[in-house]
Amino acid sequence: MPHLENNLFFYAFLLYLLSSVVYLAVFWFRAERAYRLALVIFAVALILHTAALLVRSIEGSRMPFASMYEFILVFSWGTAALYLFGCWKYKIHITGVLVLPLEILFLGYALTVKTEAQPLVPALQSIWLQLHVAAAVFAYGLFALSFAASALYLIFQKGKDDYFIAARSLDKLIYYFIAAGFPFMTLVIITGAIWAEEAWGTWWNWDPKETWALVTWLIYALYLHFRRTKQWSGRAAAWVALAGFIAVIFTLFGVTLLMPGAHSY
Repeated sequence: MPHLENNLFFYAFLLYLLSSVVYLAVFWFRAERAYRLALVIFAVALILHTAALLVRSIEGSRMPFASMYEFILVFSWGTAALYLFGCWKYKIHITGVLVLPLEILFLGYALTVKTEAQPLVPALQSIWLQLHVAAAVFAYGLFALSFAASALYLIFQKGKDDYFIAARSLDKLIYYFIAAGFPFMTLVIITGAIWAEEAWGTWWNWDPKETWALVTWLIYALYLHFRRTKQWSGRAAAWVALAGFIAVIFTLFGVTLLMPGAHSY
């Protein structure tokens, strides 16, 4: 089973890489029709990614939520699934130019922290853990899409509609992604607090990861507030959205590497 899981992830990684190359070619040469090829390759990669997660879940007799390695795999899967849904529903193909490199970076990092499936430690044997991680997958996946849209907006500078986006401006996409992800980020903090009380007997103890999750929530709360009141828009709003995702990345990786705390499993 571990051999099958490794092979599935390996081939998924290669297909994500190939899809990324095709997306970059589509973006560079404005080959509108070629994005379908990139999307098909991406979809096959996502299927293999899904199969690998299922194999790991069966092997461990649990959801793959117990370690940094597993969370990265699930987080990157959520980002990919949300992107594919967005392509089907809202024609957001252009964001794949940055979503795919993110997938490659996340999975590449996962390979450096790979662990075998192990039984859950007592603190992780909770339904609140599953809800906490599931909410984080949706929140961070949507924020990753907002990052891609923000970066492209700043590259295009004027943020005009592009034929890849089917009449939806990048500025609106940023707002939609963050507005959709913010409720899930709120659930991340709420379910995390309930889980902390159950596992450690306290709702909040200013653990580094808790603190940075709150910082992330505040950045996106400020974005939504000032975006709704029309005090921020365009480039200013895009920069705040980028800052929010930087906080996401630091919460996931920087805190784990530089400020280990109660979340170190």
